[in-house]
Amino acid sequence: MFKILKQGLVTTALIIALVNLPGCALSPQIINLHSDSPLTASNNDLGRSALVRVRDLREETDKLGYRGGSEPEQAPLLSKPSLQLALTGKMQNSLQQSGFGGVSPFEPIKVDLAINEFNYQCNEGSWVRDCELSIALNLTIINEGKKFAQPFTLKQQRSVAAAPRAGYNEEWINQALDKLWLHMMTQPQVVKALGI
Repeated sequence: MFKILKQGLVTTALIIALVNLPGCALSPQIINLHSDSPLTASNNDLGRSALVRVRDLREETDKLGYRGGSEPEQAPLLSKPSLQLALTGKMQNSLQQSGFGGVSPFEPIKVDLAINEFNYQCNEGSWVRDCELSIALNLTIINEGKKFAQPFTLKQQRSVAAAPRAGYNEEWINQALDKLWLHMMTQPQVVKALGI
């Protein structure tokens, strides 16, 4: 009886010790952002050029967010290339696929994309189990003196069994960007504003 009680106390003490141990800090991850366009290439030649400007209005432009864990500030999600450069390339490629490019006597269409939010966040603590991705962009198009502006947002949540590896995060982030991009660039109002 005493032996069983002693084993029970030892087991309980071990469980309490393990629960109270600080979790391992997660390391930073580098995410390779895709700058290719998810749009289907068009055979149109619009005979127009386009000026593209992408502005990152976030406070921490060098980070996509944090991986969570016991010390989330030590586990940033970084990007290569920067988010601003990746989205600049994505917009240029999208417009080229839509028929823009080349020399034109017409005034170029101006496309401005503002990154208001891009935040990848996992829960703090010794066990990472929930992650969230929030993106907020604002698209402005100026075409022959007419101005069009509209915000576009995306929010996704995922439950995970363990802190996601770089490959998982990279796939998720690039798929989320492509999903938002397709939604944004195929909206009837955007197509009309671009004159496609």
